[in-house]
Amino acid sequence: MNDLMTKSFTSSVDLKKSMADLDLEAGPEYDNIQMQNLQQPDHNLTSFLHEAELVKQEMNSIRETLTHLQSANQESKTLHNADALKSNRRRINGDIVTVLKKAKAIKSRLEEMDRANAESCRLSGCKQGTLVDRTRTAVANGLRKKLKELMMDFQLLRQRLMTEYKETVGRRYFTVTGEQPDDELIEKIISSGTDGQGGEEFFS
Repeated sequence: MNDLMTKSFTSSVDLKKSMADLDLEAGPEYDNIQMQNLQQPDHNLTSFLHEAELVKQEMNSIRETLTHLQSANQESKTLHNADALKSNRRRINGDIVTVLKKAKAIKSRLEEMDRANAESCRLSGCKQGTLVDRTRTAVANGLRKKLKELMMDFQLLRQRLMTEYKETVGRRYFTVTGEQPDDELIEKIISSGTDGQGGEEFFS
């Protein structure tokens, strides 16, 4: 796998393809870059674009986790057994933690790419405004924009999950007690468990 990825960056034609595969929306400046000029000295662009591709793969992994979250949330609406609900909720919480950890790691990698770009500007042929500098900047900014959009989607999904979970706890409380709980009581039920499974612990 690593050999295949390495070979994909060994020529100017492959570099052009890799840039296109990144599918970044970095604006006209990025679109107007003439990749044939990269036939000039590499200026570490090979390793930079390789790192950018790895970041993109991590973002795709987060998208897959968001899909898992949505599926687990839909499944929770059909479960009635307390143990099954606890297992489902544990899986949801685990996916949320995974997304946060991956996002933090991606942010660190983007910061490292920024530092590498700053270092690159000191080299001959890579000064600010050159093709190499604009390429690096466009790629990094495009990735940062994608991460921001991805995390906005995550936050919206997370808020929806919590809203629907509160509604589920409220319905189950009413089924068991015949009383309609207020928001404060629902919050208390959810937070009552030490492992984050408060609602399931209460009803079991």
